[in-house]
Amino acid sequence: MTSEPAVRTESSGDEALHEVWLRRYPLRLGVRASEHYQAVLREFALLASSHPSGSVPERMVVLTDELGRRYANNNAHEAERDAALARGEEILDIAVNVPVSVRDVSRTLDRMLDETDDFCRDGKLLTLAPADDVVAFRRWYLGELAAQLDGSPPKPWTGGTS
Repeated sequence: MTSEPAVRTESSGDEALHEVWLRRYPLRLGVRASEHYQAVLREFALLASSHPSGSVPERMVVLTDELGRRYANNNAHEAERDAALARGEEILDIAVNVPVSVRDVSRTLDRMLDETDDFCRDGKLLTLAPADDVVAFRRWYLGELAAQLDGSPPKPWTGGTS
């Protein structure tokens, strides 16, 4: 484990930034989780125009668009993750600097992603339901953002790395 963050990301906007550590971040699992939820969001973007207002697909697309605008610079850890993978590493300590508003957004996003997982399981999407480890990773990742912004110390990832 490193003593200094592998990367620090900055947020746009006027909100004060707070450091959140993602200890023992599982690199390959992080990629798998990102790829899964990106596939779901692409499918939702296609479905949003044909679903009634307020449906999960539309709400998810709106939330994703808002997140992209508000936190556009907070994905620098993905570049560091990819570079570490290229070096053959499996885990990495990552520090991200995020505004406190990420706390509530993380909780909302986690609940909405639970709904999207249900859409996948129910066969309402072409994208398959995420694997259990992908869901566990997502909950850890979003949970760490919210918990540390509430003042809790970092909890390292304790699951697998694939």
